[in-house]
Amino acid sequence: MTDVTLSEDLVERLERRVQHTDFESADDYAEFVLSEVLARIEHDVERPEDGASREAVRDRLQSLGYLEE
Repeated sequence: MTDVTLSEDLVERLERRVQHTDFESADDYAEFVLSEVLARIEHDVERPEDGASREAVRDRLQSLGYLEE
């Protein structure tokens, strides 16, 4: 296991939130939350065709002036 340093504010928020869950500690809850967030990010990176297509994103960026025609 590796230690991670968190701000006092974040630790306090985790400790308040964990009281409303079935987790036994803020550590367990923080690990779960980080795992869920990373799983979503990894899923989005591996499957960029889900949601907005690359073509739709390109068109939108172009319409906003970020890409030249």
